[in-house]
Amino acid sequence: MFDMIASMGPIAWLMIICAVIAMAVVGERLFYFHRVNINSEDFLRGMSALLRSGQYNEALHEVRLLPGPMARVVEAVLSRPELMRNELRDIALEAAELEVFRVERYIRSLLACTTLQPLLGILGTVLALVEFYEQPGITDGAASAPEVAETLSRALLISAMGIALSIPSYLFYTYLVARARKTVNNIERAGLECVHIICDARERDARTAARSAEKSTGTC
Repeated sequence: MFDMIASMGPIAWLMIICAVIAMAVVGERLFYFHRVNINSEDFLRGMSALLRSGQYNEALHEVRLLPGPMARVVEAVLSRPELMRNELRDIALEAAELEVFRVERYIRSLLACTTLQPLLGILGTVLALVEFYEQPGITDGAASAPEVAETLSRALLISAMGIALSIPSYLFYTYLVARARKTVNNIERAGLECVHIICDARERDARTAARSAEKSTGTC
């Protein structure tokens, strides 16, 4: 295997470097998504129970114990519960935008490696053929059939190698893009849900206080 790769020239080593980078990105992103994975339904259900009962400090404490971008966005909202609905909404969206970079980090590098690998394979094939036909006497029919076959085989193997390496890289890229979009959607949803819960609970408490005040005035 090593001799075959060495015979393909430096282009093959460049493709291997791209493959190693792609594997590193895939491993790092899979670990990241596993580490920050939170059941959004259970998380929002727990936050709703605390916020509707007015336990903002307890909710903020629980959020700070959790890892990941969703918890950070909710923490940004819970840090200013006294603001108006539109202001809290802007805070939630701004905090979510800041988390998008962390969620999508290195994924474009994986796309670059996926795109470069087949292109490097084609380049290696062209260079191998150009190098072969630039030898003295080749165009005059001096090359034997086995020599031509060996050159063509090596040149085509370089292209095949580039395509074979790019296929799993592209599959992982599509999976990570879908995972990132889902994560970003959950982040934005969690932030906006908390905004609505806080504001709805605050408006409900205000109506309750107003009714109590009216009853007290009527009694007097």
